[in-house]
Amino acid sequence: MKKILSYLSITLLSVFFVLMLVQLNTSEEKVKVSGTIKSISEGGVKDLVFELENDKIFYYVNRGLENGFDLENSRKSYLGKMAVVNYTKSWTPLAPFGTTSKNITQIAVDNKIIYSEFK
Repeated sequence: MKKILSYLSITLLSVFFVLMLVQLNTSEEKVKVSGTIKSISEGGVKDLVFELENDKIFYYVNRGLENGFDLENSRKSYLGKMAVVNYTKSWTPLAPFGTTSKNITQIAVDNKIIYSEFK
């Protein structure tokens, strides 16, 4: 009986560990928010982070600074301008009740798309 409980415990811990590493999409719901860009900074690993006025969520372009964006040029070009940010609603076991940062799938500044994951 102890052997069975040990194997069951190891299996459950392994499954939980794998779930922690993988972001699970439980919804394909796409979310669109808009606002004035309050700040632009670097975050994570070369991510370009946008903060909108009156919004507590940070939006980021994953590896944006390695893929065509320059921090200073982005600040000069986009600060204070109106942005429309799209992201996909998702769930992860590491943050089961949501996060304060969202991965941008598309962003438009002054009605011009400056980044899109869609081809």
